[in-house]
Amino acid sequence: MRIVLFLLPFFLATPAAAQLVVPLTTPDGRVGCTQGMTGIGRPPVWQAVPDKDGPDGWALTETAADATDLRFPLCISEQTVARDFDATLRFKPISGSREQVAGFAFRAQSANDYLLVRANARDNSVRLYRVEKGKRSQIAGKEAPIALGEWHSLRVIAVNDRFEVALDGKPLFTATDRGLVQSGAMGVWSQADSITHYGSLLVAPPTPPTR
Repeated sequence: MRIVLFLLPFFLATPAAAQLVVPLTTPDGRVGCTQGMTGIGRPPVWQAVPDKDGPDGWALTETAADATDLRFPLCISEQTVARDFDATLRFKPISGSREQVAGFAFRAQSANDYLLVRANARDNSVRLYRVEKGKRSQIAGKEAPIALGEWHSLRVIAVNDRFEVALDGKPLFTATDRGLVQSGAMGVWSQADSITHYGSLLVAPPTPPTR
């Protein structure tokens, strides 16, 4: 089953010092993003679950527990559309028999076309992918320790065709790719039966380079 996401023509425009909180959950414990999926398997079941360290005491997680290999649930904020940004996602991997991942999807044009940074607690790696017509192509990656049951922060800075990725405050890699340089929506991504708590997603304009 594939669910296409139709994006609203609403572009992120915030003052240089401002930070936008992307709504993954609501203060009353509901899902605050649009559910969708790349690939095959059971439809996604995103839910807000109690977590004292999440925004307003809630975290977002995908709960269907379907271990299908080519199953990639999405939950996208269609109101948050940008090309260039500085985003930080807090996540806590909990479990998964096949996969134990967290993902940040951005510049999404549909449920089959977007960029993705995936953090994998099973093999302790962080990788940048381009997803085009539902197929993943790796752009860059690096090994990094990702502990189960602990909160982590994934930071992605995107400017035109250049990307910087950091985990828990430590820079991992930079990369360039011109495959998808237009604005698009952003949100979170999962794989197979991963159970991961997603906390805050904060987005700001990228800091201009010093001269």
